[in-house]
Amino acid sequence: MANKFNRETLKGLTKTNGDHFLSNKFGLEIDGVIVNGVHKVDGVEFECEVVEYNDGDDIQTHCRPGLFRPGRIVVERDQGNDKAFFTWRKEVVDGKTDRRSISITFHNDKGDEAKRINFFHCFPTRWTRSTMSSHESGIAREILEIGFEEMKMG
Repeated sequence: MANKFNRETLKGLTKTNGDHFLSNKFGLEIDGVIVNGVHKVDGVEFECEVVEYNDGDDIQTHCRPGLFRPGRIVVERDQGNDKAFFTWRKEVVDGKTDRRSISITFHNDKGDEAKRINFFHCFPTRWTRSTMSSHESGIAREILEIGFEEMKMG
């Protein structure tokens, strides 16, 4: 029987008292493969349009949810010899929309997965390389903006 993973079982085991959002440890997976060197995931957006309507003789304008807009996330990582982000974006530019599933995993202090956000039907919309300067030491970074159609928290 699998153990249920919840906040109560984590309390006392970690310095964050089981709150994985305080540990600042996360990972990124694309189609189940862990992506190394990720420093930042930003701009997680998922929204729907607001549709205004009037109901009969009611003088008040009402609103309801409309169509969902595709969401976006931005992933930043060290750029090494791995060309996977660039290659995935180039496929889209060349007309082959390769949709994938992406997960952001949050970990407790022990390194165990505590929470997951899953994104479905993802494709890269923009690839950028960070500014390079001979006056700065450090690793160049690449930034991939990704569009998605569906998001679920697990």
